[in-house]
Amino acid sequence: MKGETSTLNERVRAITEDHLSGATALTEQLTEVLREVLSLSSATTAEALREALLDIGERVIRAQPNMAPLVHLVNAVVRATTEAKTLEEARSAARHALDRFRQKQQENARALEARASDLIPEGACVLTHSFSTTVLSALHAARARGRSFSVVCTESRPLGEGRLLAERALALGLSVTLIVDAAMAEWAGRCTLALVGADSISPEGVVNKIGTRLLALAVRERGIPIYALAESSKFFPIPLRASRPQSPAEIWGTPPSGLTIWNEYFETTPLELFTGILAEDGLLSPNDVRRRVREIVIEERLWSRLRSSPSATNSS
Repeated sequence: MKGETSTLNERVRAITEDHLSGATALTEQLTEVLREVLSLSSATTAEALREALLDIGERVIRAQPNMAPLVHLVNAVVRATTEAKTLEEARSAARHALDRFRQKQQENARALEARASDLIPEGACVLTHSFSTTVLSALHAARARGRSFSVVCTESRPLGEGRLLAERALALGLSVTLIVDAAMAEWAGRCTLALVGADSISPEGVVNKIGTRLLALAVRERGIPIYALAESSKFFPIPLRASRPQSPAEIWGTPPSGLTIWNEYFETTPLELFTGILAEDGLLSPNDVRRRVREIVIEERLWSRLRSSPSATNSS
């Protein structure tokens, strides 16, 4: 049991330290971790099991505070166990909640993929920023429909995850150009549309990789449309973006003494800068987004933990 617990902790640590994967991939990883918690927890009561799930969930959310699906996943599991009277009832309810959440997320992703591929016409040039599983799926779906188009990927400094999207797009047989981030305004005038993913969407805006706002402003100047692709688990009633300074060494390995280096991965782009937010059920306006997030309910015990963690619920 000790070895299994150690392995579980290592898997949790891997999620908390992962700065390359997007919200979808991290949610898949957390789903498997929570399944392990249900199997390995030494809890003897339903209440103790809920606390174990909350502890792991809170740990991951604090480390990845920009990812709305992580909050929704933990919320779904904890809410499912609220009425459980016995440990086995709680375990069963939690497992069913994990299955339902993943199934719904996959269904939404497929519907969104189909809608997003409709945005890419024959001969288009698609400009994108960072790495997004949802954007990649849209490219794949459009390609599968026989459309011929090209893709322009920004490098997406400082970690360069745009290079990963470029590699994956090349594997689809697409014509791909990789540009430095500073060239996005220049290339906006050569493209047909821009597509980006999202880690969370609130009434304040779309949280995504730093540089997304510059991209939105650049394409707006050029008069081309930009869409943020996000299925329902990305929506949240309050801003989730947190100020999280990252290693200065990612910018400059041996900087001169006394130099301050600012390095953060995420920013919020106002909803109004997008042509639309595309969800699995269609294109949403800013007012549509604000109406949708008002309907979201978070379990009180999880909510109280998030409120006690400024980095998890307050924008910078």
